[in-house]
Amino acid sequence: MQHLGFYIIFVLAMLNFPTEEKVSFEVLHRDKSIGVLEAVKETYHKEVVYNNHTSIDTRIITKIEVNYGYNVTYDNNGLVEASAQIKFNGKERTNAHTERKGKNYLFFKDNNEPEKLDQEIDYSTVKLIFEEPKNVNRVYAEEHGEFHSIKRIASNTYLKTSPDGKENTYYYKNGILEKAEIDGGVIKFVIKRFPDS
Repeated sequence: MQHLGFYIIFVLAMLNFPTEEKVSFEVLHRDKSIGVLEAVKETYHKEVVYNNHTSIDTRIITKIEVNYGYNVTYDNNGLVEASAQIKFNGKERTNAHTERKGKNYLFFKDNNEPEKLDQEIDYSTVKLIFEEPKNVNRVYAEEHGEFHSIKRIASNTYLKTSPDGKENTYYYKNGILEKAEIDGGVIKFVIKRFPDS
């Protein structure tokens, strides 16, 4: 009986212990390395937490130093909350937060009044790093609080388009993101998965 109690405690502890997936990408601009994207996906018993951080440091006419940070949580009902912080040359450029309220969401950005979103969110940009968007036609952009369209344009290749026309292309192999061409607004760049990642 004592062994059964120990076994139950062990199983409950394991349910709360996350499995972790880590990936790293090199950030390239005109084939020159300018930074790194590091992403972590932690799967718990009832939630999945995504953390992405991108650091870019280059000079194009003038110095460009950009840091992107995303922290996003999902459960079985979709997005729970998402935070996106972007710094440009040391100054905060974006501070956005999305949180679920009942069946809706509130989107907060840069201390402005919250915007109500009444659509379900079950796929957002952080998932593009870890999950090929098969059968997905829209992606929630945590930074902007808006939905982007996404469509398959070739085998394992997808084009994501924002409402203002910015396009990103994602290339997958065996369901794993290998490369993406990103229009980051401030700078266009390519991310390539490190071979050992």
